[in-house]
Amino acid sequence: MRTGYSIGFEHVLTNRTTEDAFQIVEGWLRDEKANIKSAQPPSRIEASHGRTLQPMGWKKDAKKTMTFELVRQGPNILVRVAIAPPILNISDVTSREDQARANWNELLAELWTRFGESDAVREAIARPPVDWNASRTRGKIMAASGLIFLGILVVVIALLPQQAIYAAPPFGALGAILLVNGAMTVRAGTKGLAKQREAQR
Repeated sequence: MRTGYSIGFEHVLTNRTTEDAFQIVEGWLRDEKANIKSAQPPSRIEASHGRTLQPMGWKKDAKKTMTFELVRQGPNILVRVAIAPPILNISDVTSREDQARANWNELLAELWTRFGESDAVREAIARPPVDWNASRTRGKIMAASGLIFLGILVVVIALLPQQAIYAAPPFGALGAILLVNGAMTVRAGTKGLAKQREAQR
């Protein structure tokens, strides 16, 4: 099902014909066990990629629709890729968009190696399309916001126990979600930064 939400990527290929590039993309998708939903050789191909049973929608192997468009630009080919999660995974992906973008960029790097770019995977890790420090900062702000909501709830329960019956569900749920998502974002940013530094050595 199309959702209207997707994460976009672009990559330039050199010394390839559009037909050759299309065949390589199609071959990679088949090797990845992707289900090709539509194809208009040599310019466009759309496939369903990943496992339905992967509950974490931002992972490499999560279910998603990948749409490739190949455009000739002089001697080069511009490959535009739109990756869209299924509707049930959108909230997961939007709350961890940096992780999704980095993971799916690394996934695509595995494809670029088939075009002779042997260092593509290391480059994807060393120069990710996200700022892990900024991601960690956003996670800390999110977690702090969650603590504030939970703190407000504690005060309401202590001072206005009758009103707490109405305040507890929304404040408790929102505070917990912000706290957990924030902590996970900080953790992912820390791991991503360490991985990036290792690849840059």
